[in-house]
Amino acid sequence: MKDTTRRIFEKENQAEVSNNIDKRTNQKSFTQLVSLTLLNRQPKIEFKSIDIKQQPQQQNYLTQRNPNVSSLHYRPEVKQKTTISTTEQIFSPITVRQTTSISQCNQDYLNKEQKNPQNKLIYLYGDNILINYQKDDSIQKFEFLKKHTISNNLRAKMVDWMVEVLTSYKCKDQTFFMAVRLMDTFLHLTTKQHVPQDLHLIGVTCMFIASKFEEIYPVKLQIVHEKIAHKKLSKDEIREKECQIAQALDFKFVGTTLSEIISMTLQLINQYQKMHQLVIYLAKIVLYDYELISQYNYSSLSAACIIIGCNLLCQESTDDIISQTLQVLNVDKDETIELSNKVLNLAKNFDKLFPNLENLKKFNKNQTLDIIKLQK
Repeated sequence: MKDTTRRIFEKENQAEVSNNIDKRTNQKSFTQLVSLTLLNRQPKIEFKSIDIKQQPQQQNYLTQRNPNVSSLHYRPEVKQKTTISTTEQIFSPITVRQTTSISQCNQDYLNKEQKNPQNKLIYLYGDNILINYQKDDSIQKFEFLKKHTISNNLRAKMVDWMVEVLTSYKCKDQTFFMAVRLMDTFLHLTTKQHVPQDLHLIGVTCMFIASKFEEIYPVKLQIVHEKIAHKKLSKDEIREKECQIAQALDFKFVGTTLSEIISMTLQLINQYQKMHQLVIYLAKIVLYDYELISQYNYSSLSAACIIIGCNLLCQESTDDIISQTLQVLNVDKDETIELSNKVLNLAKNFDKLFPNLENLKKFNKNQTLDIIKLQK
């Protein structure tokens, strides 16, 4: 009995194995058929179970097919490369001044450093950007404290405090220059007479507005209320003053500053890296002095600061840089030289004129040492 049952069991296993082999051969032929008849697909390489000896017949079928029969395989179209002609104008239709020698100097500088795209942008649009800056600068703010009871020294203290606050919160220089510009412009355009007690709220609000324009992460209102104003000013007071400033400026917050004109001019005359820090420090000194800031526009003050920085740092090419600066900013030579002497005297006598204001020297030590060299 044991032998007979074992034989029966072996026969059943052999029959089951043979059936599985038949199924696999059928599946193999089915995969071959599908791989050749599927639309938009080519035979896949991963079918390694197919015998290689059977492939030539399939290849002959594909290569020796009837030419009248359309191909079953999708062949993507070859994309043609598009080229832009150098003669076509691919930039904005802004015309650039080409008559000045400054443009020729920038062209030579551009040829030397073609890898930097910023140099190309300055060459193409720098003159036009500077012209727009000077258009905004044409709005004069002569004697903007005359109708208020705020003194010159009190305004200088506010400017000095702005240096401390904005530097402590790691804000950019442009934020500081914009805050001072907003404060001066508001005092010039407002119809209400302000008293010294109002200046604290005005200065805090102007810093708050400037940070929202210039900073990636602006100072939050909660921090302004708790840390900067030390809870002496409520959030509602800051919001209300912000609305008053917006209405007085007719919501035109965007405008030019000393920093913007100086930076663009230095890039146009190719002296940005060498002179920028010192000239910006001189511009900060100028913002303290009410007499200068209320009688001269930003273009003239920028030219005066650049001339002083040129005399200090670029003694070998002073005449060329001064002539380029006067040409770019389109200012009078004699008036600018006279103004530069006033700015230089202010820098030399800053400690005497503003004895208790130490924040500018505290946060700009290197530039202070350069001014001490000028005094010698």
